[in-house]
Amino acid sequence: MIKSMTGFGKAAIKTKGHAFAVELRTLNHKFLEITPKLPNSLGVFEDRVKALVKNKIRRGKIYLNLVHDAPHEVNTDILIDEKLARTYCNKLRGLKKRLDVEGEPKLADIISFPGVINSKLTEKNVTKLWPLVKEVTWEALGKLVEDREREGSFLFADLTSRVKKIKKIILDIKRNATHNVRNYKKRLKDRIKELSGGYVIDKGRLEVEVALFAKNSDITEELTRLDNHLHNFTKTIRKPGEVGKKLDFIAQELHREINTIGSKSSGFNISKGAIEIKTEIEKIREQLKNIE
Repeated sequence: MIKSMTGFGKAAIKTKGHAFAVELRTLNHKFLEITPKLPNSLGVFEDRVKALVKNKIRRGKIYLNLVHDAPHEVNTDILIDEKLARTYCNKLRGLKKRLDVEGEPKLADIISFPGVINSKLTEKNVTKLWPLVKEVTWEALGKLVEDREREGSFLFADLTSRVKKIKKIILDIKRNATHNVRNYKKRLKDRIKELSGGYVIDKGRLEVEVALFAKNSDITEELTRLDNHLHNFTKTIRKPGEVGKKLDFIAQELHREINTIGSKSSGFNISKGAIEIKTEIEKIREQLKNIE
């Protein structure tokens, strides 16, 4: 069954001295793009977390936020970015001078700026935390997939109803295509009589004109291809995995065929049906932007 590319998943886990929370939010995208946000102390896990996401998600823009509340007793390395601190200090001095404010920047102000002081777990402690990070990320991914599948079921129902509507319109077009040739023959015959003042009509010439009209307005092949594309579309939306791109390609082919039918249309009813189908196809293509 198809899945939506939009969804949300959240999970949290607590153990003795540790608390983790993961939030996942996904949006539409042509490809798979993962934007993880991890604490500096767990940055070493970024590639592993991305690998977990790739196991579950095939397409979409993924925003992942991992929060870790570390215990005070955990051994950490305190890192001070002196270069960044000096930059902040110089900027503050320049600002004080421009604003005519006396005094030197205070150390408490400088270290409060982001990035000046960072804590980093020791390598030994980081390694021990991976099973917990993996567990909470995997749980959040499971909930995300469920959300995307739930949204996908609504998209499936909508697409199915639109396909049924298109098939119904195609049946009307097929009936009108046959009637149009007969009506053209009658109109042409009546017109010739009117212009000739009731003289005998050259039936051979009439049949040639009617045959030429039927050939130029024949949409049998286009209707057959439309039926095949719709069958393929219906079969594809029932398949698991990444099908969004294939469905979009099929929708393009549907649009191409109905455009040809519209250009060949020999009557108001066929033109009207072609326009209605094009409208439905456009709505389908909009929905396909949300499918993985």
